[in-house]
Amino acid sequence: MNRDDRPHPVPPVPATGAPMTEAPPTASPGTALPAAPPAAPEPHRRGPRSAPPGVEYHRVLAGEKRRIGRGVLALALLMGGMFLFSTVLSFLAVLIDALTGRIDPMSGGIEFTPLLNAANLLGLALLIPWSMLVQRWLYGVRAATLHSVLSCFRLELFGRTLLIVGPVWVVYMAVLSALSPYPEAAWSFTDLIVMFVTVLLLAPLQSAGEEYGFRGLAFRIAASWGRGPRTALLLGVVVSSLLFATAHFAADPWLNLYYLTFGATLALITWRTGGLEVAIVVHAVNNTLAFLITLITRTDLAAGFDRSAGVGSAIMLVPCAMLVAATVVVWLRTRRTGPARTPLSVPEPVEQYR
Repeated sequence: MNRDDRPHPVPPVPATGAPMTEAPPTASPGTALPAAPPAAPEPHRRGPRSAPPGVEYHRVLAGEKRRIGRGVLALALLMGGMFLFSTVLSFLAVLIDALTGRIDPMSGGIEFTPLLNAANLLGLALLIPWSMLVQRWLYGVRAATLHSVLSCFRLELFGRTLLIVGPVWVVYMAVLSALSPYPEAAWSFTDLIVMFVTVLLLAPLQSAGEEYGFRGLAFRIAASWGRGPRTALLLGVVVSSLLFATAHFAADPWLNLYYLTFGATLALITWRTGGLEVAIVVHAVNNTLAFLITLITRTDLAAGFDRSAGVGSAIMLVPCAMLVAATVVVWLRTRRTGPARTPLSVPEPVEQYR
């Protein structure tokens, strides 16, 4: 039996029938009443804020002030961190390859060894914690809100999307590779095995890192600059897509069209689904399959990273069409509910935060 369920004692009733009440304390003349105990202080909230209730994913950082200067600083930290992580880790990889006799830096050019490829992938994967840290530091918003409107990574949605996107993307990537083959290169058996393991472990994390950085943090920052919902969405999609394309340093117009389409469509998917899970699946499956096909066909990895003018062609319209089709499917699936929003009631952490 709970404390509240136990019968309360009934006070004795005097002869008059009126219930007895305890008389308030009185003081004799010249004697002061004891001071009332001080009121308990209100609990002080520690840590970052939760996501505001009832808003779409990209509007979590929006407030009464647009804070453009703070947003520019956050974007600079995002891009600077990305280049710093990749540069430092790539330098260490080249140094290790040189010390072990794998490459000769004096011969000119850089060989894309398994270690260097792993360094590049890991450098981009570090955008996951870095984006969360920048959001919490400059905006005071919990890092977990970057996952989704529920402030958690929705594994069920991720798994369902993977079961649908995976088989479709396998067929699409196989056809695209057959239509636009790259030159072959000499691969040792050891390099193939190491690259295979590296790709399976790090390519999905690299893709997720770019999603947290561009469709997560950059999308939210740019959207916070808009007053109305349409302006906010337009700013978020355009700015995040331009940054994503810029980060790939492509000089070819067809490749830039592809990167812009990639960024814009995944931003719209993130907006409609209210989180990064679906975008991560599309990005991770796309990149992982691209690496695996490179290994299966023993393609020259350097040629695959070539983004100079003239390397692209109208064949890039095929992946653009696939991304647009995926966005249309997501849009139709959410046409009745509209974009997902944060819960209407979000408790603030009091004593501790997660």
